[in-house]
Amino acid sequence: MLFGSEQNPKGPGWRRLRKVEKDLSGTRVHFLAPPMRLPVHGRRGLEEQADSFDLDSPDIYIPYAPWDPDNPEKDIPGDPKTYSAKIWLSGWNFTGRPILDGDSIGDLVLKLDVLEARNLPVNASLFRRGDLKDLAQSFFVNESYLGSYHRGRSDSYDPHDLTDFLGLNREQWPDNLGPINSQWLDRNGSEWLYFEVQPLWGGSDKFYWMSPIGHQRCLLALFMVTRDLFNAGNPYRRAMRSPLTNYRQLMENIMETITVELSEAAREEQRTVHNPEGEYPLLHCSEQLVKEAKHTLYMWSAKGYREKGKDPRGDHRAPKEAVAAFIDERIQPRPLPGNLAIGPAYLKNSEINTAPDNSGQDSLTIEK
Repeated sequence: MLFGSEQNPKGPGWRRLRKVEKDLSGTRVHFLAPPMRLPVHGRRGLEEQADSFDLDSPDIYIPYAPWDPDNPEKDIPGDPKTYSAKIWLSGWNFTGRPILDGDSIGDLVLKLDVLEARNLPVNASLFRRGDLKDLAQSFFVNESYLGSYHRGRSDSYDPHDLTDFLGLNREQWPDNLGPINSQWLDRNGSEWLYFEVQPLWGGSDKFYWMSPIGHQRCLLALFMVTRDLFNAGNPYRRAMRSPLTNYRQLMENIMETITVELSEAAREEQRTVHNPEGEYPLLHCSEQLVKEAKHTLYMWSAKGYREKGKDPRGDHRAPKEAVAAFIDERIQPRPLPGNLAIGPAYLKNSEINTAPDNSGQDSLTIEK
């Protein structure tokens, strides 16, 4: 591809690759990736991380999404007290038409962390699939992280909506829709729990890959897609203008090459844990959250956007049905290569309290 476009953004090529290697107290992680491609806006410390880490050193960790940001050590029921050590950060610029689209229309950033969960239940182990799933689920329970909300607003274009006038606007709208497309994947002999997060009013599209390397530690490969487009100041308009396809492809190419070689100590921990054959517990979003996401995305679909030919003071939101159709399509399960199990688009409200937590009975195993 000589030049890109909004519909087909041009990222780095896949011919000139370099090997990235990390030694994590004897556990070795290596993968292939293109050279960093700048500019990657708003990111500091790209590729400044060391090649080896002592995972027992407390100096390398910082609180990861603390439930109480002002007091990370506060004892809160259900808080796994997760800490993170950043072991690699890099990114790749995607371009469109020369001059017309500037120096960038988006970028893909990879942040590779070691997570250490210091407050797991007794006898829990991240080598147990259900416990790794529970750690990921805690991200969505945490209102300081993926479970965050923002204050809703009334429909200023509806003369019958007196919410603000009556002082009744206390509704909380979700910042994110997730987890979606949750599945278990095999990558070169290691199992990874994968899921995605769709932003609803701001922020990047996020793709999570988690794989255990100890009873209390796991790798987290977090890919973040940021699209920088004129007159598209909200997630819905960006999605309509520039698809995620090329960003996803680069992510999948990188993760197809990743190999994790556990240290002898980590392998010994792994041998003490039994996962029943065919049991792959999965993350789910709820029917209620999907409903809230459609409303939130619709209400914000005019943020940073003006439709040509319309009164600038008019209603520039997208059709409600179009936004709902986008969400319905976005949450559909899409098995990635190496798929071991994948879940439904969401759990119905009636299934929330009856769905098995760790049995994996409601997952769909892909026949080989």
